[in-house]
Amino acid sequence: MNLLKNIPLDLNVSLAFIVLLMAFLTAYMAVRCFRRLTVHSAFVFAIQLLMLTTGILTVINKVMSVPVYEIFLIAFGIMLPGSFLVFDYIGMKSRIKKSNSDVPLIEKFEKHSDIGWRYNEYIEKPEEWKNEIEPGIIAGSLEVTDKRLKHNVIKQLSAVHKLIDEGDYRQALETYNILAELLSSNVQILYNAAWLNYKNELYGEAIRYCKKALYILGDDLPIKHKRKKVSEEMELINPALCFIYGLSLFALNKYVLAINQFSLAKKHIEELREADINIAKCYIALGELAEAQKHIRLALKYGEDNKLRYLLARLCFEKNEEMECRHQLETIVSNDPEFTEAWSLLGKLYRKRSDWPNALVAYKKLTSLTPQDADAYYMLGIAQRHEGKTEDAIASFKFTVELMPHHSRAYYSLASVYDAQGKTEKAIEYLKKSLKGNERLEMAYNHLAEIYISTDQIYEAILVYEEAAREHPESYLIHFNLGISLMIMKRYEDAVRVFKKAHKLTSDDPALYYNWASAAISLKNFSEAARLYKEGLKLKEDDDEILFGLARVSALSGDVDATIGFLSRAFEINPDLRIRAKSSHDFAAYRTHPQFMEITRLPLKEDRKNA
Repeated sequence: MNLLKNIPLDLNVSLAFIVLLMAFLTAYMAVRCFRRLTVHSAFVFAIQLLMLTTGILTVINKVMSVPVYEIFLIAFGIMLPGSFLVFDYIGMKSRIKKSNSDVPLIEKFEKHSDIGWRYNEYIEKPEEWKNEIEPGIIAGSLEVTDKRLKHNVIKQLSAVHKLIDEGDYRQALETYNILAELLSSNVQILYNAAWLNYKNELYGEAIRYCKKALYILGDDLPIKHKRKKVSEEMELINPALCFIYGLSLFALNKYVLAINQFSLAKKHIEELREADINIAKCYIALGELAEAQKHIRLALKYGEDNKLRYLLARLCFEKNEEMECRHQLETIVSNDPEFTEAWSLLGKLYRKRSDWPNALVAYKKLTSLTPQDADAYYMLGIAQRHEGKTEDAIASFKFTVELMPHHSRAYYSLASVYDAQGKTEKAIEYLKKSLKGNERLEMAYNHLAEIYISTDQIYEAILVYEEAAREHPESYLIHFNLGISLMIMKRYEDAVRVFKKAHKLTSDDPALYYNWASAAISLKNFSEAARLYKEGLKLKEDDDEILFGLARVSALSGDVDATIGFLSRAFEINPDLRIRAKSSHDFAAYRTHPQFMEITRLPLKEDRKNA
């Protein structure tokens, strides 16, 4: 109440409200200019500041305002910046609909980042260190008594370095080859010749010039430099030659020799991080990941580098050092939130650890960075499904196939979701699309066939399995399931043929022997069935089904003792088989046999109560 009493009676409340609204819109335009500066937004922001200032002064000084002034305030202080707000909101909704992920109201302008960086390209390309030696430095080291010759050499050096500056390395190399032959004792010219040969991918020639220059240098600097102050270029010439030598060997895939040269360069300059990086890349190529990690950590001591840190994280991931990998990746994305490879590997790490909430965050970020990457949306859908966000997952999978119409895994995931929801027809539709996509997935064949079997469409299931067997001839599971499906249709000869193929792929599955033997029994091949059951029993001695199968074969062969023996062992493991034995036609001839009656006798009601 005291607050209301302090309000002046002559306060223009409507004008004060307009000014307050202008203040909020001014704050919005200020943020917009900071995040998305354009000429138009800066101009509108300047006008809005002017109108806000006049409005505040009008309210404070209690100046009587005229309608025209208030119209100007509303038009330029509210409606004009308000149009920017409406435009940004419509744009945000459009981007959300398009990308199926959260986006900010005010989108930043794109800037240079590591979005396009690729790990494989990085490890295949070594780090370079020094460029060519400038002509002025070489001119100071020339020992040519003939002034005219010296003048011509300097002139040629100036001309050739203009070619180097223009990127014409091939033309420059021709001149330097002549100079290197003419002044074969000048190590700086030899270095530049080696450098140009490397740039022109003539690695053998580059190595030849490096060897020649290093031979001239020997173990120390040239004699002419020993008694005077050595220039910086001459101090660096030895490690620079070793470095070019190492780069050329790296390009020729001679990684062990390249490591030796980079190590020699480090003997001269201990903190040469480029040498450590290249040594690490050599060790990666050789598969010695621990040594690679050691040199990457050394290089990181000399300077922060997100790409190098990612390289370390990748090695940690491959060595299952998950905590170290996570630390490195989270450091990278905090330094550079747009490092796409880091977000991708982080998502993969979270998936591996079944950390689905964090995987969801990682893939949402990845979709905002690479909105055209179908795999990113697919992985987002996987994470959403694990988090129980089924509708969001469906939307992500559908957007995946919009971006990449032949994405088999996205179609398979959609089918899996719809099958779980009981939408069988939709599941079948998407499984068929999956099998027409970029991958003929074994799991898609199996899933489609299982749906057909569950809906009593056995013939269609067999057709699916037969196509799958042609597509995946090395798949044991496909052949096994095909054999079972053929048995359901009583195509026992075909089932035996398929089981034989499955046996060539995997011979240690008791279920294979059991079903194969069952097919053999149906073909009256009792000796073969007995052999198969015994093979299965070697793998699992207490398998009640195999023991029961052996009892069936023995009964059909007329071997009473074996029948009773196998049944007794089977009943000890699974007493419920007694009911099955009593009702089986295979044991019809034994139903009045005393021993059979004894072992298949069911417990009385009183016995069951006391059990």
